[in-house]
Amino acid sequence: MRKRFALKAIPAAAGTLLACYTAAGPGFAQDWSPFDRLGERSYGSGDPNAQARGYGQQGEERSRAPEASHSGYSDDVVRPPGSADTGVERGELTPVMAGDGSGLPYELWQGLDVASLERLISEIDIPPHSPALHRLWLRLITANLTAPQGVRSDQQFLALRLEILYRSGLLEDAARILSTMPPGDPAAAVLAARNSIGLGAKAQGCEILKASGNPAQLPRPVQTDAALISGYCAAVAGDGPGAGLAAELARDAGAKEAAGLQALDALAMGLKPQPAADGPISLLDYRLIEAAGGSVDTARLMKHAAPALLSALALDRGTPAETRLRAAEAAVQVNAITAEQLADIYRAQGTGETVISDAAGTDTPQRRAGLFVAAEHEHTPQKKVRLIRAFLDEAHRAGFYLTALRMVAPASDGIIPAPEIGWYAETGVEVALAAERYGKARDWASFGSASPGAANGGLSHWLALIDIAEGTQANGEEDLRHVEELVSRGRFDPALLHRLATVLDALNFSVPIPLWEAASRTPQPSGGHLPETGVLTELQDAAKKREFARTVLLAMKTLGSNGAEGAHMIALGDSIRALRRAGLEADARGLGFEALFAAWPRAITN
Repeated sequence: MRKRFALKAIPAAAGTLLACYTAAGPGFAQDWSPFDRLGERSYGSGDPNAQARGYGQQGEERSRAPEASHSGYSDDVVRPPGSADTGVERGELTPVMAGDGSGLPYELWQGLDVASLERLISEIDIPPHSPALHRLWLRLITANLTAPQGVRSDQQFLALRLEILYRSGLLEDAARILSTMPPGDPAAAVLAARNSIGLGAKAQGCEILKASGNPAQLPRPVQTDAALISGYCAAVAGDGPGAGLAAELARDAGAKEAAGLQALDALAMGLKPQPAADGPISLLDYRLIEAAGGSVDTARLMKHAAPALLSALALDRGTPAETRLRAAEAAVQVNAITAEQLADIYRAQGTGETVISDAAGTDTPQRRAGLFVAAEHEHTPQKKVRLIRAFLDEAHRAGFYLTALRMVAPASDGIIPAPEIGWYAETGVEVALAAERYGKARDWASFGSASPGAANGGLSHWLALIDIAEGTQANGEEDLRHVEELVSRGRFDPALLHRLATVLDALNFSVPIPLWEAASRTPQPSGGHLPETGVLTELQDAAKKREFARTVLLAMKTLGSNGAEGAHMIALGDSIRALRRAGLEADARGLGFEALFAAWPRAITN
C-alpha cells in the first residue's frame, strides 16, 4: 500500500512563508517552509505547451478511551435520537453563499487567522484520500474569496494556495492560479517555472526563470528552487559545468540531498545518474534525473513518487504508454487527477482487443484501459454490460472502484433495463448512485426487485442508501424497512448497522426503532480513526460559530487520512453534523454515503 503524502508543518501565508512579499521582521515559529524539498518525507502511496496570461495556464486507531461525542455519551449503547443533546444543533439559517462558483459561504475564512490556518493545515494529510473530502478541500483552496485575517497581501495567499495545489498533484489547478498572478513578481516566476517544467514545458519554464530577476532577493527556500531549476535548464542545454554550479548554489541555499541534486552532480562529472533504490521522488527530482540522462525503474517510481509526479506523468502525452497508465491509476487513487482525466488517458491507448482477449493480461492497466474503451464502443447491450462489469471487477481489485463506477456512468446511461441483462441491475444501481444520478439508480433498483427470480426483496435495500446520498426523506421509513428485513435475516453486518444508525441520526433522518434495537444488541465498533482529545470540541465550536473553513479543516482532521470509511463512529457522526450546521449539507451527505457504500450488502457477494 502506498504511503500517504503528509504535510506536517505547513505554515500560513505570513512570516517566512513568502518573505519576499513582506518586510523583514519576526515570523511565526516554525521548522518547515512550504518551499522545502520534503527530502526526508515519504510520498503517497493539460496541455504542457499552453500559453497563458502571466506565467502560464497550465489512522491508525488511537489506543485510548474516546473523547465523549456530542451525543453526550461515551459508552457503547446505541440510543434513539432525542435521548440526549446532540451537540451540533439543527435548523439554522442558511448562510450567504459566494458568487464565485465554489458553492461555499461568502465569509469562508471567518474565525481563522494565519497562525490558526498554519496549525490546522500542518495537522492534516493532503491530498485527502476521501473523494468527498477532496472535493470540499479543492473548493476551499481555490475559492476566490477574501483571505484569512493577518495575510498582508492577496499575493501571499495566492502563493500559499499555489504551493498546496502543487503538492497535491493538482498542477493544472495550480496553473490557473498562476495565471492570475501579475508578471514581475520574482517568487511567482520561480513557482511558475517549476510548474511549467513539471508539466513538460521545458522551454517555457526556462524562459520564465530567466525573467525572474535576482534570486538572491528571494527567501532561501525559493532560492533553492530557482537554483535547481537553473540546473535543469543547464542539463537540458547539455551544460555540465552549469549543472554542477547550480547544484552548489542549491546547497548554499539550504537544499537537502535528494535524487535531483545528485543527478546534477553526476552530469557535472560526465556520469549517468544512478538514483538510489529507496527514498521519495519529487516531481522536480524526476525532471532533473530525466534531463541529466538518467531514468527511474517504473516499479520504484510508482512506489515512491509524490502526487505531483504521478499527476505530471499521467498528464504528459510524452510519457511512455505503460508508465503513463500506471501513473494515472496511482494518481487517481490519491485524487491527483480526476475520473474524467483517467478516462481520457484510457481512450488515448486505443481499443486493445488483443490485451482484452489475452488471459495473461488480466489485472493490468493495459487490460483495464482496453475493457473501458471497448465498453464505450460496444453497442450490443449483452456484450456492453459484460465489458463494464469486467472493467469494474478489475478496478475494484486495483483499488479505485468508486472512481471506475463514475467513469462508466455515460456508457451505462444508455443501457435500457431488460430481462436479458437482469443480472446487471445491481451494477446499474451502483454506477448511477456513484455518479449522483439518483433517478436512474431508483429505476435500476425497482427493475432489479421486480425481475423474475428476484428473491428476498431484490435490490430494494439500495433505496435507503440512495435516500442518504440524495437527501430525500419522503419515503425514508418505507425504504429503511427493506434494510430491517436484511437485518432480521442476518444479512446486514453489525458494524455496518451501527454506522448506518450513526449516519442517519447525523443527517437528521428518522431512524426506525427496530434498527436502533438491533444495533443495541451488538457491541458498538471501537475501530477507526479518532482524533486526539479536544478536536471534537473544537469542531463543535467552529460549526456553532459558522466558521466555515475552520469547520472543514477540523472535519478533515477528525476523520483522518482515510476519510469517512476509515473513521471511528464518533468522529464520523460529529463531522457530518458539523458540516450540516455550517451549511454544507451536500458535503455532509457525501461523507455519509462514503461511510456506507463499500460495505453495503451486494446481492452478488451476499
